[in-house]
Amino acid sequence: MNKDIKDQLDDIVIVIPSYNPDKKLLELIKNIRRIISLTIPIVIVNDGSESETEKYFVQLHAESNCTVLSHSENEGKGKALKTAFHYILNHHPTCNATVTVDGDGQHTPEDIMKCIKAYLYKKHTVILGSRNFNKETIPIRSRLGNIFTRKLISNMNNLQLTDTQTGLRVLPFSTLKYLIDIKGNRYEYEMNMLLFFKEKAIPIKEVPIETVYIENNDSSHFNPLVDSVKIYALFLKYCTSAAASFLVDISLFSLLVYIFENRIPSYYIILATIVARLASGCFNYLTNKRFVFRAKKSTSSVQRYILLFFIQMAASAIILQLVFTIASYETEWLIKILIDLIIFCISFYVQKNWVFKNNIKNKAFFKK
Repeated sequence: MNKDIKDQLDDIVIVIPSYNPDKKLLELIKNIRRIISLTIPIVIVNDGSESETEKYFVQLHAESNCTVLSHSENEGKGKALKTAFHYILNHHPTCNATVTVDGDGQHTPEDIMKCIKAYLYKKHTVILGSRNFNKETIPIRSRLGNIFTRKLISNMNNLQLTDTQTGLRVLPFSTLKYLIDIKGNRYEYEMNMLLFFKEKAIPIKEVPIETVYIENNDSSHFNPLVDSVKIYALFLKYCTSAAASFLVDISLFSLLVYIFENRIPSYYIILATIVARLASGCFNYLTNKRFVFRAKKSTSSVQRYILLFFIQMAASAIILQLVFTIASYETEWLIKILIDLIIFCISFYVQKNWVFKNNIKNKAFFKK
């Protein structure tokens, strides 16, 4: 091993959240000591494991440079990571970075070392150990779950990653004080981390690692249904806000069409669209700002939203009017739904990545 790299390993802290471990956790620690470093600090979080597994934590607690933290009950992987980050901030204030590792044997010491080297070569960058999910040997549950999550994250957040659920990550020390405030106590927390890095423009680099699944991944505590709902919570809230705004829009639009159709036959669609969109736009901005993104008061976000709002309103009104000029339909509201659905998909991306985007530069996060 390069001497310069070896000298920096004591400034790296490895974090291993653990729930009901077996001998694989002991083997992992042993191999980390053998392959990476005898003295690298390791923090293990016992996340409310059953009493039968206590013997493993007792054995690890007796090892040098190995700290065992415990939760009295199971609180989730995200909470375990936050507990470890709190400890590192208080007890390793001069460390360089933290490496999160799963304790079930899915991350090899060789891959952990590969990710550490990548970080030391390019500090202040988040390193992700990314698995290849295109192999047929990968359990179908994990393959489909990761592909679906990756596509969703990429399309909605412009975050191009090949493995959004990897637990092998090298995190710059300067990000820890922000990561402990991120919402989520279980698997959704790791997804929220990625969204935080994207929002703050913190660079992310993926490093290919071996894809290891032991006993078809039966030891995984990831619940595909429950944890997926939590992972996509932000998107669900966003869609709920959009749905509520849509109901305000379409209800008011239908009412105004009924009122204006005979009074202003030439322009009733445009007028109904404008008034309905003004009302639903105000409602949507407030719900997105307060309940979805929880954004702070910002003049720039208001200005951006207003600009986007008028572009959307004009596009909806003009396209809808053109459609009814070319062809005659009796169900104006149905055609409007189809047109606004397309505009909604575009607006979703723009609001997430421009209107409510935090403009804090990433350099602020790299100060200890």
